[in-house]
Amino acid sequence: MPDEIADAVEEAAPVVAVAEAVEADQTISEFEEVKQDVEAGKEPKAKVRELLGWFDARRRRTGVVKRIQSELDEAGIVTTPSFTKVWIDAEITFKKAPEEEELPAVQDDESVTSSEKAAKESNILISRLGAANCGVVSVNPQDTVEKAITLMLAHDFSQLAVMTNDRTLNGAISWKAIGKRLSHENNLVEVKDAMEVAIALEDTESLFKATKLIIEHDFVFVRSSVDKKVTGIVTATDLSEQFQFLSEPFLLIGQIENQIRNLMNGKYPIETLQDVCNDTDPDRKQRIQSVADLTFGEYLRIIQNPENWEGLGLRVDRGVFCAEMDKVREIRNDVMHFDPDGIDEEQYDQLRRFSRMLDELEVLSR
Repeated sequence: MPDEIADAVEEAAPVVAVAEAVEADQTISEFEEVKQDVEAGKEPKAKVRELLGWFDARRRRTGVVKRIQSELDEAGIVTTPSFTKVWIDAEITFKKAPEEEELPAVQDDESVTSSEKAAKESNILISRLGAANCGVVSVNPQDTVEKAITLMLAHDFSQLAVMTNDRTLNGAISWKAIGKRLSHENNLVEVKDAMEVAIALEDTESLFKATKLIIEHDFVFVRSSVDKKVTGIVTATDLSEQFQFLSEPFLLIGQIENQIRNLMNGKYPIETLQDVCNDTDPDRKQRIQSVADLTFGEYLRIIQNPENWEGLGLRVDRGVFCAEMDKVREIRNDVMHFDPDGIDEEQYDQLRRFSRMLDELEVLSR
């Protein structure tokens, strides 16, 4: 019997080896496959959201970006366009990084300071908005006004691009433009009869500069800086929705900070509040006269001290409370960077839960 078992094991060994090889192949991460493809001379593509997922991330937080960029640099890979500059669902191409001698020489331009370069890098680009990447519905200048009206009604749009091809933006037609023309004449036949000037920005334009133009003109078209194709249209409505999407976390965090101040107010002497300040900034330390003068991180440092925690008089676990508050601190840091990626639903829930808990604790502490 033992010999039979040994023979069976020996026969099964190749099968096991194959199974282990298959399993090993399956455990190669998507990013490892990308590295292998690039090394083989290929140029694989993926969406930014997929790239983030390979690193167990959902947003382009500072730490995540640094980690991914480090991995790309180590592998000698660049993404085109940069994964930090485009919409989160935009497609990027992985390419072999150019050799050092192939890199363009740095121009000795004294007119461009290092701070200006840093500012340019830190700009939030209009390309980060979804609307800038979703394409446009267009009509030809010789199309009938009725066709333009029908398309606007069908898509619930207020304006359309007027184009002869995907790179030539002749203008725009909108309900406002049609109304203006009809107030002066009734014979609107072709789109060109009601066409107005269209503002087009490259996808490398700062979102904040674009915002001024959108407020002034109601909408702007976005053009790819690579192939010059019109990639989308950003309207005042898109902008409002984006700011609403970003404003709720600000409001929640502001509410949480007020709740924390209410819990801590009057519980500590000024010396305790000043002790959590950075020792390298004595002037600021002297300006601390109340809880309202502290930062969120300083709130946390105060209550992490067991003696200070006792001063709050809360009958909850300090470790759990501080851990939950630290999660809020991390979310707050992300929100304050005004990232168009926004925060995910799990982070929203964290803010809402913590705010509800503070509400309940404030009621119980009265």
